[in-house]
Amino acid sequence: MYASQFMDDLKARVMAHPFLNHPFLQRFVAKPLTREQAQRFALLYYPHILRTRLYQACALGVTPDEQIQFVLAQILHDEYGNGDPSRSHMAVYRKCLYALDIPQTQIDNPPIIPEVQGYIDTMMRLSQGSDWLAAVAAVGIAGEWPIPPYYEILLRGLSTVPGISADDLELFSSHITLDIEHSKMTEDALLPYVQTEAGQAAIWRGIELNLNARLVKLNGLQREVFGI
Repeated sequence: MYASQFMDDLKARVMAHPFLNHPFLQRFVAKPLTREQAQRFALLYYPHILRTRLYQACALGVTPDEQIQFVLAQILHDEYGNGDPSRSHMAVYRKCLYALDIPQTQIDNPPIIPEVQGYIDTMMRLSQGSDWLAAVAAVGIAGEWPIPPYYEILLRGLSTVPGISADDLELFSSHITLDIEHSKMTEDALLPYVQTEAGQAAIWRGIELNLNARLVKLNGLQREVFGI
């Protein structure tokens, strides 16, 4: 299979994954969120936000390919605010927490529900494992390709909360465009490795493990945010 055809088919498989059609996401935009629901979601999602770039750093550490290392380093530079700590993605996300009046004590010690912990554990094992191609695909494809439509949904839902401004939700709006760029960078760097069935299998393995863990994470968020 030609590389471009494989990538097109791969993207279709990613976008068709049940994760993007999860009932939690459907409920998130079905009707306006209450402030309490938004608070629960934002705080429970924070441990995920805090760790995303750790997976990217781990994948950078295990890949032997210098071009892929460069791409992951570029993504990490963006994640850390391009040299400005106040613009790191963690700091930008905290604007949402502050706007929702979440106490600093909770921000400093956010709760981690089992499903979020499961995603964290899966990604830490995967991004530090010996299957470096699966690790890169998990963080650079599954961690980037589905994010624009995913964050569009989260942005729509959170925008219904009284008192929340567009600036408070910058983390979500900025990733809708930024992750398209990150996706293309990773896709181009992986093209040499999709020429073989073994390479294609490793790439899909990493993506599928990520997306399946995301699906479970949304199960937990649905229970905690909406009680269903």
